[in-house]
Amino acid sequence: MSIINSFEPNGEPVISARNVVPKSDIKLDACIINFSYHIMDALINDGLVELIDEDTITSISCKYPIYRYKETNIGIIKVTVGAPIVVGLMEEIAVAFSCSNFILFGSCGSLDRNIVEGKIIVPTHAYRDEGVSYHYMALSDYVEIKKYKEIAEILAKLNIDYVLGKTWTTDAFYRETRKQVEKRRSEGCIVVEMEVSACQAVADFYGYFFYPILYRADNLDSTNWERGISASVSMDERLKIFFIALEIAKRII
Repeated sequence: MSIINSFEPNGEPVISARNVVPKSDIKLDACIINFSYHIMDALINDGLVELIDEDTITSISCKYPIYRYKETNIGIIKVTVGAPIVVGLMEEIAVAFSCSNFILFGSCGSLDRNIVEGKIIVPTHAYRDEGVSYHYMALSDYVEIKKYKEIAEILAKLNIDYVLGKTWTTDAFYRETRKQVEKRRSEGCIVVEMEVSACQAVADFYGYFFYPILYRADNLDSTNWERGISASVSMDERLKIFFIALEIAKRII
């Protein structure tokens, strides 16, 4: 059986998040998924967050502390890149902290050179070039990002400029070939990243609400790869995007 036929809508998992993590007395209205340790360190050092749990979400390689933004019931977790780990953490946070709203923000690669560095992108659909989503939803090339219109409305009210478009979610960072880039571009994809399609599939399966925003870092729409701001984005710019994610979290709850 091919991986694309792996979905069992009524299949009972051998291991579930309920077997792995205990139920906490703390309940979160929303959780922000953050990939940057720079942002996490800045929020901690500035006293903007409080540690609420250090031991519930763990793996054999590390712990994933849960913080809460001051004077809110909005959690923040720093995760590592890649669909499998992020969706696993979503499931565990949902169980442990009774959380069903997830806001993800992170960088992406541009497939359109006209998208300037740092530009906010709101994905409308995600191409499923990863393995996780095929265990959570039936076969399709794309998954719709259910909350993209709501995200766009919030950004418009905040007078934040953004671009709407399809994203290409891939597991294979170093196998984004020129042929594949052109194929995804021809289908309307404007950026590439590594989590969105899987997160949306998991959200749809469990009834979570998923709100992704991306910002343009590197560029693949050129003869040679352009690093862009991948490694040089300033802390002020990173925090600006975090506070956009925070504002989305506040408004959806």
